[in-house]
Amino acid sequence: MWMNFARLKDFSVAENHLNGIIPSEAIPGNCSLEGLDLSQNGFVGNNSFSREIPDALLNLTNLVFLDLSRNSFGGDIQEIFGKFKQVSFLLLHSNNYTGGLISSGILKLPNIWRLDLSYNNFSGPLPVDISQMSSLKFLMLSYNQFNGSIPPQFGNMTQLQALDIAFNNLTGPIPSSLGNLSSLLWLMLANNSLSGEIPPELGNCVPIVVLNITSNKFSGEIPEEVGNMKCLMNLDLSYNNFSGTFPTNLNKLTELNKFNISYNPLISGVVPSTGQFATFEKESYLGNPLLILPDSGSSPWMSDTVKVIRLNKTAFTHDDILKATSSFSEERIIGKGGFGTVYKGVFSDGRHVAVKKLQREGLEGEKEFKAEMEVLSGHGFGWPHPNLVTLYGWCLNGSEKILIYEYIEGGSLEDVVTDRTRLTWRRRLEVATDVARALVYLHHECYPAVVHRDVKASNVLLDKDGKAKVTDFGLARVVDAGDSHVSTMVAGTVGYVAPEYGHTWQATTKGDVYSFGVLVMELATGRRAVDGGEECLVEWARRVMGYGRHHGLGRSVPVLLMGSGLVGGAEEMGELLRVGVRCTADSPQARPNMKEVLAMLIKIYNPKGDSSYGYGHIV
Repeated sequence: MWMNFARLKDFSVAENHLNGIIPSEAIPGNCSLEGLDLSQNGFVGNNSFSREIPDALLNLTNLVFLDLSRNSFGGDIQEIFGKFKQVSFLLLHSNNYTGGLISSGILKLPNIWRLDLSYNNFSGPLPVDISQMSSLKFLMLSYNQFNGSIPPQFGNMTQLQALDIAFNNLTGPIPSSLGNLSSLLWLMLANNSLSGEIPPELGNCVPIVVLNITSNKFSGEIPEEVGNMKCLMNLDLSYNNFSGTFPTNLNKLTELNKFNISYNPLISGVVPSTGQFATFEKESYLGNPLLILPDSGSSPWMSDTVKVIRLNKTAFTHDDILKATSSFSEERIIGKGGFGTVYKGVFSDGRHVAVKKLQREGLEGEKEFKAEMEVLSGHGFGWPHPNLVTLYGWCLNGSEKILIYEYIEGGSLEDVVTDRTRLTWRRRLEVATDVARALVYLHHECYPAVVHRDVKASNVLLDKDGKAKVTDFGLARVVDAGDSHVSTMVAGTVGYVAPEYGHTWQATTKGDVYSFGVLVMELATGRRAVDGGEECLVEWARRVMGYGRHHGLGRSVPVLLMGSGLVGGAEEMGELLRVGVRCTADSPQARPNMKEVLAMLIKIYNPKGDSSYGYGHIV
């Protein structure tokens, strides 16, 4: 079956209902395959591949990406994995593996860049041999049953950027040698039984962005050296036994936007009322009776009614926002949606911002607000993304919830999608690619993944250079690493909502793919998703594409699109429409993922694969 696939680079059957063993004949032996994805099979459940891994996989000598996550592999980890000497990404998380790691040979792989074994049942001590994996940058071992102490040799992995060993049974101290990890961005030690003091040497990890050591047995004073972590955005020290005075040196952490020191009852002293500590809620300090908090007069964030925001390290109050928007006057409105009104704001120093005032109150409104906060404020590290709006800050005033983010001059895609003169076919393809890149980031590069749930033309903004940016995460939901979906009430916008949402209440990344498919149909045709006619855009596109296919009229779609005013790129828009039809398949399993969609779009723009082909900011 593979005789005509010698140049195949990536093969994915993710998110299907495959079960049983992996047959050897399913593995292409005569191609240059680099990526193999068999993960997350089954829309309502996971795959049930048994533990046999065929030796035929070893024939894939160019394989660098192997994803067997979210299946039902169990028992000791197979020795075959130790033979993939060329593999850089090995993802085996969310299975049922048990035992240790040494016998598999995985720890001897010379080129591993990312190793994810989280959400299994591995046990025993953390192997010292991990420290010899010199290429390793991301090591994910959380949610297992590892015990014993953290090997001091882990400090030798100087390339390591992320170490996640949370939710295990680890004991003992944090080795001071971890201070040698000069590239470390993310250290997750939460929910173990680690003890002792935070070693001052850890302050040498200057680039670190996330440090989470909650729910352990740490004690002693918090070292002043933690204040040297100038890039730290998320610091969670809660549920430990720290003592001594509150370290004022933490006020040097000017990038900090999430902080929790609650339930360390022996901590004393005064919390600073300036800098970042003017922006943290009282919930950050619960269960600390000896700690003196700033009063609401000196720190508005401590007030029950007025909260503050940050904008480029400057604090602004609710009154400042009122002045910037002329008290939310109608003249300042630049957009309206089901979840809020957007105003143009101008601060006293001349900075222009977009101010989104959420309309819903109560629990659901609170969930929407927290969702946008979680997604836009960093999601760990690697933020901001060039195709996602940048969040500057937020504000709470009683039940009023306000977001402050970058002002995009070009307006929304909805304003111009039907304008075939202003938005040429080339620009339409660039916009589609920009949005695809944003969704690839949310679905495949965020950890855990993020489902947007409201992809539509009005949530795509165009900057002064024409680059598209996805906005409005008021419906976004984070998918935990062990899950394939999030259960939720039906959300989204009529015309863009995937059909399965109505009867499963399960939001998946494939639901976003459906909405994106509708969006690219709008771009390809210059029509709206729902325009008041009897036939919506998805139905029309399926009918037209189906007619052309069944009657041998492959060029019928380009001819139709020539009449839309997109003459020069009718062929390309026809291909774009085909992408939209694939993305809007009724079955989620039949839809491509966003990585595959992005590859399709780039191929449309550059069909010959010429690396010198000039195609703007698609690259």
